[in-house]
Amino acid sequence: MPYAVPPAEPNIRLEINAYAPTALQDVGIAYWRLDGLDPETGEPVWEHNVGALPYKMWSGGAHYAAAAAVAATLLGYWCASCNGELVLTSRQALSDALVGKAVECRRCNTRVDDQAAGILNPRALTASARRAIETQGHVAVEQARREVIAEQYPVASVDPEQLLTDASLPAKLGALSVIHAVGDTDGLIYPIEINDQTIAPNASLSKDLFIAAWDGGLLQVHPTSPTSSFTWDSGTVLGEGFYTNRARFFVPGEEPVEGRLAHFVDLLLAQLDPDRMSSSDHTELVELAQHLVAEESGRYFIRMLSEHNLPELTDTQVEELRAVTARGAELFPIGHLDRMAWGATRDAAGAFHRTAGMPGTDANTYGLKQFERWIQGATDNPRVLSQPFSEEERNLPLSSATGIVFRTILGLDPMSATLSDITGALAGAPTDIPATEPLDGCDASIPDHHLLIEWLRTSPHYWEDGKFRKALGLIEGSPPQVCTPGCAHERIAHVARESGGVYDRIVSSLGDSDAAILTAEATAVANALDDEVRAGDALLTAVVHTLQTQPTPGSN
Repeated sequence: MPYAVPPAEPNIRLEINAYAPTALQDVGIAYWRLDGLDPETGEPVWEHNVGALPYKMWSGGAHYAAAAAVAATLLGYWCASCNGELVLTSRQALSDALVGKAVECRRCNTRVDDQAAGILNPRALTASARRAIETQGHVAVEQARREVIAEQYPVASVDPEQLLTDASLPAKLGALSVIHAVGDTDGLIYPIEINDQTIAPNASLSKDLFIAAWDGGLLQVHPTSPTSSFTWDSGTVLGEGFYTNRARFFVPGEEPVEGRLAHFVDLLLAQLDPDRMSSSDHTELVELAQHLVAEESGRYFIRMLSEHNLPELTDTQVEELRAVTARGAELFPIGHLDRMAWGATRDAAGAFHRTAGMPGTDANTYGLKQFERWIQGATDNPRVLSQPFSEEERNLPLSSATGIVFRTILGLDPMSATLSDITGALAGAPTDIPATEPLDGCDASIPDHHLLIEWLRTSPHYWEDGKFRKALGLIEGSPPQVCTPGCAHERIAHVARESGGVYDRIVSSLGDSDAAILTAEATAVANALDDEVRAGDALLTAVVHTLQTQPTPGSN
């Protein structure tokens, strides 16, 4: 999904007044015929100028003539006064609505309907009488809709701990990110803006996290939400969708709604403690943290392009940026990537202003190439890296999800934490997962093989110069700490001895670093020898713990 979305063309529904003369109907249709939006200003572009329309035979104002012939409803927008569908009074009303101004519908702006009634038939029912009838019907429909909402979305008492136990990691993170980004009013959480990059670095990830929390029952719609929060298949038949920025949400619990949030957040934080996560949750958390690093740096790159007055990225360039930041996130923290993005966008702006006639899209392409070169240069020679940007230097607040993953869950500075820091924080965390069988408990306490290998690959300063081989020797000569008979830990001394032999046979031809990684990968064979235990991963976990407790020079 693109980082920045161009303005969407408004969806206008025209309802033609069958009692209006055909010539007047033509005027009304032509008046509302839209040719799109100006890509720079977002203003509507019309097919016909008002002066070119033959409206003066009907009225002194083109919008009055059009109102007599058609009713133009701007779908997805709502009247600022009655909260009903926004039936537009004029072209200017459309422009105002698109930029977020408060706009009244025709039912509330009485002058337009009065003028329209006079154009059609002065002896017809007066506009004020018709409005009274319509208002009476509107109130009845509103009351019926409120009853439907109350029935569909009741406030029930439910055990939040059980819901949280069953919820996925994205659901828990999504709920906490929304609560942190939005706040609450008497226990009600609103408005939830998916597109403003406060929940997550972009709208796509924000939407995914919200949906995960919603599907997990961790965020629920409150029945006091305005009727305009929902889609309606007909007058009082509730549709399947709702608008997150209009609806009001609450969290599950057994207390009154206004008193639930603090206790629920405490439960959420406890559930997000790495010590209580499974090894699969650890793996998912590493992947999510890496994704957040990539998206935050991409968001900053786009922000810098805008500050240099360069155009928005094309869809192709957005995908190129994603590929660049995904690679960068494997190697560098947000702060270093932001510094590289700052330099790359500065180079792009310089090239744009130096080269007469250079298209802005070409300048963006050059910036992307420079971003890629900065990452490659720092990869080849880490000594060229300056200090990572701080969040103050970034001058663009990190999203709620990023702050929660790094600061709250991992206890790391999001601007300087590397992938090695992330995997290291989790590789050292025990997993306190209750199990019905002893062997299940043993397996749950061992991190995932991929996570352990990733830590070794990204933390060579811990195990270079023969330290990996020494760790194998220490483990081979130490009595294993067995958690239950037949468990993986019972066999790690034997696996350490065999792994040491593999290392010794290949180190002379491969060198210390490659021999260590290849030996670590080969421990997967020990996992495959017995379906019930992962002795290879148990050994790697012991190696990681041993290396982390040894004195080591500072990391880059």
